[in-house]
Amino acid sequence: MKHTLTALTLALGIALVPAASMAFDLSGLTPNLTYPDPAPAPVTRDTTDIGK
Repeated sequence: MKHTLTALTLALGIALVPAASMAFDLSGLTPNLTYPDPAPAPVTRDTTDIGK
């Protein structure tokens, strides 16, 4: 009987771990990352403008 109870407890524990981990809101543990806008490309003259 002791082995059956141990096996049942382990089986239920392993089966319920994913459900328990999804029940908690862990979004407050890590901040949302924001990235700055990329710098604009520098304005350059093209090859057709050099000859003018």
